[in-house]
Amino acid sequence: MRISHIVTALAWMVACTSATSPLAAAPSDVHVYPSANESAITEGETMLAADPDVVYRAVTDYPRWTTMFPDIKRVIITSQGGGHDRVTFVHADGNRDNVHFHNVPGARMVWFEDTGGRAEVWVEIMFLPGERPGTTRVHSRLFADVHGWASLFVSDSKVRTMREQRVRDDLTHLRAYFARDVAAREPAHTVTPDGGM
Repeated sequence: MRISHIVTALAWMVACTSATSPLAAAPSDVHVYPSANESAITEGETMLAADPDVVYRAVTDYPRWTTMFPDIKRVIITSQGGGHDRVTFVHADGNRDNVHFHNVPGARMVWFEDTGGRAEVWVEIMFLPGERPGTTRVHSRLFADVHGWASLFVSDSKVRTMREQRVRDDLTHLRAYFARDVAAREPAHTVTPDGGM
């Protein structure tokens, strides 16, 4: 999750370019929309073919983020304790995101904030039981806003567009990661010569 690109772009009106290879259009099962209550929040939802507890454990195993999110090349865990974790994500271009997690295991909620940027940015991701057993409904909220002199150089619509792209990209990456994980766990089927299984 590329927080530093959001922060830098918000503060300096730099386009949200990253070393991440561009994603194809997000699948139709990724829904991104503005928050009904807060103009500086963009929300998103998708479904994963995995149990919520399995998904939450995987997402809070921070070294896995190098596989979940392609632009993250290295994870440095500075401190961990009771869901209040400090982690640095090193990206392909050398930029670093220093984030502070405030996770809530009982609610399967991951919450983190950027601690070194020029804008206020935080992310909340809930992993809720899906309609069918063994599935997870992911609900993501991204807050990103600028204050002070930086707000003179970036429009609300630009900020909103960047939030939407970030939420869409992150949910698409999560879907891809858990689709691969599910495929890896499925037993191989033996095909008999007559084409049966």
